[in-house]
Amino acid sequence: KQWYQRRVAITAGGDELKAVAVAAGLFYNGTAGTKQCFDIYDEFIECADITGCGTGPEAVAWDWQCCTEFQLATPSNNVTDMFPPLTWNTDVVDKYCKAKYGVTPDPVKASLSYWSADFTSASNIIFSNGLLDPWHAGGVLEDVNPTVKAVIVKEGAHHLDMRGSDPADPPSVIAARKTEVALIKKWLNSQKEKTSLDF
Repeated sequence: KQWYQRRVAITAGGDELKAVAVAAGLFYNGTAGTKQCFDIYDEFIECADITGCGTGPEAVAWDWQCCTEFQLATPSNNVTDMFPPLTWNTDVVDKYCKAKYGVTPDPVKASLSYWSADFTSASNIIFSNGLLDPWHAGGVLEDVNPTVKAVIVKEGAHHLDMRGSDPADPPSVIAARKTEVALIKKWLNSQKEKTSLDF
């Protein structure tokens, strides 16, 4: 009920700036709505991703992945981005990861493990990219081969197609999910047919 009331307040208020603040509060405000202001400097949770990892088990998993598989050593300046100004380079990330997990990121591991940008010999991969997600610029935006598919989600944000469905989902998100499910079913059925023929 509380979620519904807050959601109505966002859509019915008419004040866009207030609506953005209320929307942010739904995610960030773990104080039952009692906090009136968010201090991004005070509340920033250090992790290997300068944009933040969030909280909970998913945050720990992403933090670990950033320390072992990805090199996300890009600084922020609060001028050309929305993040607090932070010096973020490979030395800073290496020091953080070493102290937290006893590991340091390998700058070439992801390229070697995942063929870098050459997916031509890969199969059964879906690269979904929400065009509202700033990360999409680094994504795979065109089909690579018949089974390495790019699914473009025009009205999609970061991982929106991977979340549970919601009545407010934009049409492109609903269509992307249907495409993804159809592809996965096709690949599973193809493998099932191959396996049954092998015996």
